[in-house]
Amino acid sequence: MTLNFEADQPVVGLKRQQALINAILGASSADETRWLEWKSRLDVARAEGAFSVSKAILGFANRMPDVAAQWADGHAYLVVGVEEGALHGVETHDVEKVDAWLGRYLGTFDRYQFTYVPFDNGDEARNVMIVDVFPPRWGDPVHPLCKEHQNFYPGTVFHRYSGKTMPARPTEIDALSERARRAAKRVTVDVSLAAGAVALVPPTQDMRVKILEFLREEQMEQLGTGKPTGKDRAASAFGAYAQVSDVYRMMKPADRRSPEDFREEVDQYLRDYDAAMQQSLVHAIHDAGKPLTLRLTNPSEDNLTKVEVVLSLPDTVWAHATDEDDKVGWPHPPRKYGTAAPSIRMLTGMPPIRALLPPLPSPAIEQEEGCTIVRFLPVNLRPHETVTLTPITVYSAQEAPEVVFSGQWRATATNVSGKVQRSLPIPAERLALDMKQVFVPWAYEGGDPE
Repeated sequence: MTLNFEADQPVVGLKRQQALINAILGASSADETRWLEWKSRLDVARAEGAFSVSKAILGFANRMPDVAAQWADGHAYLVVGVEEGALHGVETHDVEKVDAWLGRYLGTFDRYQFTYVPFDNGDEARNVMIVDVFPPRWGDPVHPLCKEHQNFYPGTVFHRYSGKTMPARPTEIDALSERARRAAKRVTVDVSLAAGAVALVPPTQDMRVKILEFLREEQMEQLGTGKPTGKDRAASAFGAYAQVSDVYRMMKPADRRSPEDFREEVDQYLRDYDAAMQQSLVHAIHDAGKPLTLRLTNPSEDNLTKVEVVLSLPDTVWAHATDEDDKVGWPHPPRKYGTAAPSIRMLTGMPPIRALLPPLPSPAIEQEEGCTIVRFLPVNLRPHETVTLTPITVYSAQEAPEVVFSGQWRATATNVSGKVQRSLPIPAERLALDMKQVFVPWAYEGGDPE
């Protein structure tokens, strides 16, 4: 049996605490890990119980931060009063007394908390003790045993290995010493604006809605006529849809679609077309404006590993990572209502569909708490090295003229502690774009959207 519990976040709240207890009941002893240990019967009022709990706490505290962060956001848990297949419960005690009993062995270490969780497995409700040991941090000292117990002397350093807590080996002692030294090393990078500006463009929502309404009406006319000719469409400003390929003229008149099927196809087409218009706008801004390019510098004498820069922009600014090789995915309109789909024989000889290549790595962009957040890909920096981060297209459609937008960046690295955070003023540039050309380019090019 395996531990049926998701360790993707800390164990907070009664429901999740009881879920952990229930998971232990259905687990096996082999499921104890670097973040979880359980004991069947212990009383912290007795020396043996207080030492066992303290030993587990110290073992969890003496983990490396990057290893601990793989589970429960770095937290670790000792669960007392339960084991695989059996609920025993524990005797409850006042917090002050328990802290005093554990403090004999823990010394000044206090980055933990415990609680008694009621649990009923159907036979009898009992209290289970859950000890939450907080995540270890870079710069933390080594935490030794402070009181002798049996064969373990003061100064013993316990470490949590996979499934067991035992005295640390030389390798772990060296790692913990490095953890303590790392407090003196903090990330000291600098981020500056290499090029670019926030493009100011007029609002586009109304124009996009009008275009979509026109396209919907154009498609729905086919349901009224039964046999649309397309002549009226060819004479309109969007007459590029009037072209009908030779393939359609070869079709049989049968059409298995119902009017409702056709409407659903039109709805999907319009959704795809709206997405394409927004994609086309980003491409036009990228081509006509100045993509935002940041410069990342390491002024220190240290090698920095996986430096991640996160840029926060006002929520009135939109950001996109644009690949110059990408093309706008203009959708084709639905097949004319009243015409049959091409047969396999008729499709023979048509050019093959181009295989889609995996997208290139690019910054992650999302809306978060009223801000636009850009997370650039982590990079390694040698001493005094400067690199250019991936350019992004940023724009705003707010009415009020802005000379400068206020952004903020923060940076972290995996091999040093701390975080550096500073403001970043970004200039604005108003763009004059032909929105009709942006949103209906095929009408100017004399062909259907591609």
